Amino acid sequence: FLDTYDAIRRDSYRDVVESLALAARSLPEPQLRKRLQELCAEVQRGSQPRVAELYAVRSLFSGSPLALNKLQVSHVKALSQVLFLTPHLPAFFLRHRLRSHVLEIRHLDRAMLRLGLGQLSEEELKAACYLRGLNSTHLGMSECRAWLEQWLGLSCKLQASEASLLANSMVLLSLNYVRAKE
Repeated sequence: FLDTYDAIRRDSYRDVVESLALAARSLPEPQLRKRLQELCAEVQRGSQPRVAELYAVRSLFSGSPLALNKLQVSHVKALSQVLFLTPHLPAFFLRHRLRSHVLEIRHLDRAMLRLGLGQLSEEELKAACYLRGLNSTHLGMSECRAWLEQWLGLSCKLQASEASLLANSMVLLSLNYVRAKE
């Protein structure tokens, strides 16, 4: 069942990356715009971004057009599907629910960091990855731990105002992860 649900979720991954690339075109800061456009292009070509690359563009996700409350509705719907939230609500409710869920994951991340990944069982590691967008059903414990370490390296550094980056990173860090391992 997890593979089936992940396949449904993955259908929206390309939409998220395309929406992000489209929004990047209208960013006012030329240097950061170029960095984000390159990052999106690399992901579309099958690469996985490094956390440092995502962190370098974090300021773009606090204001228009990439803050959660400024994203295009189609982008918000695609991100909602990544989190298994219904996309069939008015935009205001979609944005509110998405922000609430992403910030809850951020709080869980901080608790997980304090606890330490070594304290989690294999099942808990896989569930944590799956919740954050990575299909972990066919990954080993060390692969899950490595991916979660990357994720926590980003999530725990971000502010609540950068929730949009965290939501988009669920796709950017997951989309090509398995391909990178093959």
